[in-house]
Amino acid sequence: MFSKLYNYWQILKGNLWFVPAVFCFLFLAVTAALYSIETHYFQDYEYPKFLFQGSADDAKAVTTTLLSAMITMATLAISITMVVLSLAASQLGPRLIKTFMADRRTKDFIGLFFGTVMACFALTVILHSHGSANTTPQITISAVFSLCLVNLFVLLGFVHHVAQSSIADNIILKVSDELQSAIKRLTKDAVKHSHDMPETDDSWPKDFVERSSHITFAKSGYVQNIDYDLIMELACKENLRVDINFKAGHFLVKGEDGVRIYTKTANESEDIHADIRGAFIIGDQRTATQDIEYSIRHMVEIAIRALSPGINDSFTAINVLDHLSAALALLCEKATPEEDFYDDDGVKRLHATQSDAADIIFSALDQIRFNGRSMPNITRHLLQKLQILVTLAQGDNMKAALARQLVAITHDLNQTHDYISDKDAMLSLSKKLLENTSQTE
Repeated sequence: MFSKLYNYWQILKGNLWFVPAVFCFLFLAVTAALYSIETHYFQDYEYPKFLFQGSADDAKAVTTTLLSAMITMATLAISITMVVLSLAASQLGPRLIKTFMADRRTKDFIGLFFGTVMACFALTVILHSHGSANTTPQITISAVFSLCLVNLFVLLGFVHHVAQSSIADNIILKVSDELQSAIKRLTKDAVKHSHDMPETDDSWPKDFVERSSHITFAKSGYVQNIDYDLIMELACKENLRVDINFKAGHFLVKGEDGVRIYTKTANESEDIHADIRGAFIIGDQRTATQDIEYSIRHMVEIAIRALSPGINDSFTAINVLDHLSAALALLCEKATPEEDFYDDDGVKRLHATQSDAADIIFSALDQIRFNGRSMPNITRHLLQKLQILVTLAQGDNMKAALARQLVAITHDLNQTHDYISDKDAMLSLSKKLLENTSQTE
């Protein structure tokens, strides 16, 4: 249940409108409340001289002008944001637009602009709904004026922020932080962990393939979240065995044979199928809720675009490799999600395909290696990072994945001409690292 709520929160956080909408309602309510308090409790109060001292007609004219000016400022902020998004999409990849829209500071800035527009609008409505004979709400008017003045300086901060956000290094750092956060959230704290399971597992039915039935889904889309706890609860309650041969991030085709259930009884109610379907969230886009490779894909896309002939920016690709190696070093200290789920009696109820260390390493390094195979500085830097990861790697699965990358690098180097001055040195290092991985297996 928590993972479902987290998935909805991730989708909501990626929308640009949510925080500005909250600001608008908040500023509207505060302006109305401030006016109400002032008119009910401060009518006979002698205001300081620095507050607004004009008449109601003066306040109407100034407030109307400020409303127009703030609408222009809010429109300018949106225009600047769209320009930055366009540049980011063309240079770094369109998928990073969601990263920009999820940036909290950008949404706070835009929310402040739109909230100020709502405050000016509310004050304009209040002043025009009451005649000029009414007492001028000096505190409310002064507060709105001060807010508009603050927005002038906030606009400078907003321009500075979006300028910083368009720098590739800052974008890579942000995506890297999201990746490391996902690794910490979706993995265990130690590689060597014990499973609550029998050493010899005979609980899985021998005739599972022959007697199991598959559950189909009504639409195609990306698997955003799988509620494993709910499936386990249903499996224990109905005495089921469930096999899920895909993971979060997989594109599920309508009618695909991806989920199979097994029961000893001949009758399978459609309600059971519906309950299991309810444990899945299928959407139009991938999310980072349970997908460790979600942020890796974004970083790899930045590197691949940087290595393209049209851009040819190897420094950005090297920066991506640095941050990917930091994330993979963190993965060396973690254990990837378990694929087998057991009930309290040690009976295996659920098998679910998960991303292991080999999948993550392949997703992180293989495409960058392939696209940068003709660039000696990329291959050299990748070897340096693999040298660090080989010393940190724990578990045969991770070491085998690193060994596969080293074999591919050795093949790439053998296919290149001798124009690389340190080709022999790189080959020697690659073979040495490959020997180290085989010795520790």
